Amino acid sequence: MDLLKDEDITNRIRMIGPWDYDSEDKILIRETMFKDFMEGMGFLNKLAEIAEQLNHHPDITLCEYNRVIVTTTTHDAGGITDNDIRLAQGFEEILEGYD
Repeated sequence: MDLLKDEDITNRIRMIGPWDYDSEDKILIRETMFKDFMEGMGFLNKLAEIAEQLNHHPDITLCEYNRVIVTTTTHDAGGITDNDIRLAQGFEEILEGYD
């Protein structure tokens, strides 16, 4: 899997949603809030299904009962690849159902 260039990463995530790119650590970061714990867990279960389909598993944190933080990188490649972009797109598609 080929690494994406910083400029390409920035442009692509801008079109997906409010993701942040940490160019030093080479990770994508997304944080969002849910109305309660159960809604957050429901979202995470749906995200887990996408991660399994892509065979690309993000780091996930559920804190303060309703805040979800997701980070993704392609460890084998040492940075951001198309797999991370696909995961971010899947995250946003699921999130549309929670508006």
